[in-house]
Amino acid sequence: MHNILLLREKLDGNSHVKDYVQLGGYSVVEMDMSSQNRNKAMELLQRSNLVLVECSRVQICFELCRQIRDLTQIPIIVLSECNGEWEKIKIFEAGVDDYLAEPYSQMELVARIRTHIERYDRLTRPFGILKIRELEINLYERRVHMRGEQILMRLKEFDILLYMAQRPNEVVTKEDIYLAVWKDNQALHNFYNTVAVHVKRVREKIEEDIDNPQYIQTVWGVGYRMKG
Repeated sequence: MHNILLLREKLDGNSHVKDYVQLGGYSVVEMDMSSQNRNKAMELLQRSNLVLVECSRVQICFELCRQIRDLTQIPIIVLSECNGEWEKIKIFEAGVDDYLAEPYSQMELVARIRTHIERYDRLTRPFGILKIRELEINLYERRVHMRGEQILMRLKEFDILLYMAQRPNEVVTKEDIYLAVWKDNQALHNFYNTVAVHVKRVREKIEEDIDNPQYIQTVWGVGYRMKG
C-alpha cells in the first residue's frame, strides 16, 4: 500500500481529504504545518510516496513545498482555495507537481494521486526492470525475483509472466496468451489446456497461496488478470 503524507495548515478545520484518499486505497498520515511538526514531517517523507499540502496562504505553502523539494523528488500536490494565476505560478515555482483549487471532486483527487505515483514509480524504476509489488522481472537477463529471492522460470513460464506483467489489471484471454507466447495459430485447438497448465506452474512459483492468488487472478469464463 502506498503512503500519503497530508500536511494541513491546521487540523481544527473540517477536511474530508484524508477520508477521500483512504477510500481510494492509500495509507494517510495527517499533520498540521506548525513549526514544531516540521522535523517530524521531514522524517515521514522518507516513508511516503506522495505529499498532499492543503494550504490557503501562498507564501507559507511556497516555503514548505520548496523545503520538501530540496529533500525528495516524490510527487507533491497542493490543495488550495486560491485559484488565481499568480498563486499557481508561485506554487509551481516551488517544485510542485500538481495543483487543485477548490472545489474539486473526490474522484479527481484520487485519480491524480494515482497518476503521479505511477509516473514516479516508472521514472525511478531501474532500466529493464518490471516491478509489481514484491515481484521483479528483469527483461534483459530474463530473471524473476520475489522479495529479493530468485525464482527459476522455464522459457514459456517467463514469457507468460512477462506478457501479463506488461498488462497490469488488464484481462487477457488464454488465446491472447497462446498467440503471444507460442506464436502458433495452427494449433489453437489445444491452446486452452496448454495455457492453463503453464499458468498453474507460474502461480506455484510466485504465489504464496495458489488457491488465493495475489498476482495472477482468474477471470472466470474469460482468462486471467495480473493484479497491479
